[in-house]
Amino acid sequence: MILLFFISTLYAAAVTENYQGVATLDGKVVYTEFHEVVFDNNKPLSAKTLYKKTDGTLIASLTSDFTKSITNAENEFIDMRSGRKYGVKWDNQVPMMWDQEKGEKIRTEILDKDYAQGKLIMGGQGLHYYMRDHLDEFEKKEIPIAILIPGKLDYYSFLVNFSGRENGLRKYNIKAQSALLRLFAPLLEVWYSDDGKLVKYRGLSNIPDDKGGNQTVEINYQY
Repeated sequence: MILLFFISTLYAAAVTENYQGVATLDGKVVYTEFHEVVFDNNKPLSAKTLYKKTDGTLIASLTSDFTKSITNAENEFIDMRSGRKYGVKWDNQVPMMWDQEKGEKIRTEILDKDYAQGKLIMGGQGLHYYMRDHLDEFEKKEIPIAILIPGKLDYYSFLVNFSGRENGLRKYNIKAQSALLRLFAPLLEVWYSDDGKLVKYRGLSNIPDDKGGNQTVEINYQY
């Protein structure tokens, strides 16, 4: 009986949350995100996001495993249109970025522990799941982070700062640390509720347009 109670308690602690994000460009819906996240004691264990066009066509997916790291989770992004895949994988406690074009060999880049020079390392959806539990910390001071870009086998340095409150939501700006990079990397803006829910995002999308180019979107989340 004790064993059964222990097992049931473990499963009871795991909670699955589903929510959606509608991405628009110039007021037109370009795709919808369907999120499924498994939490254990309010900490993410795994996540799966499906990206679909307005007609229901699946265009991309992103899966994440947070068991080794929340900020820099193992993840795999797949673009169904081009067949390209990329992500982060942990190997012997060392994170490795990888990228594979359809029909090509996998390219990899192992990350040295000192490469980010002490910045918080963020990969995949790690920034969101870290921020949701540290909103007050990000509100008090500007925080430098390193965002991994597996598709380029590289990372870029950003600064996160609190912008103020809008309609009861906390707004944060995420800008490139390098003045030169700011000329090419648009400002990222996120709005959070006090309970840690991401309500809105505005900035560069992780989903290329149908021609493979970058697109800047606004995403509104529904829970």
